[in-house]
Amino acid sequence: MALEKRNALRRSLRQRALVVGPDNSPVANCTISDVSNTGAQLKLGPNDDFPDEFSLILSKGGKVRRQCKVVWRDKTRIGVRFRTMQNSR
Repeated sequence: MALEKRNALRRSLRQRALVVGPDNSPVANCTISDVSNTGAQLKLGPNDDFPDEFSLILSKGGKVRRQCKVVWRDKTRIGVRFRTMQNSR
């Protein structure tokens, strides 16, 4: 059995989210595959091109969001670290 090296416990999730760039313009939709207090794994579309840093919108009204930094990538997924946790008002 592999030794778990993560600092935070991850839980499986299947939630749609919106990725927006630094200027708040929409970049792409994605699905959150798993999440922890420190980061998440996002499932992408085949042609999605994500910037190295972006905001992940978690609520319909955009009030709940996380600032993300990409820490790894493959063809259909990326791993992100949450830079800050904030709720917009």
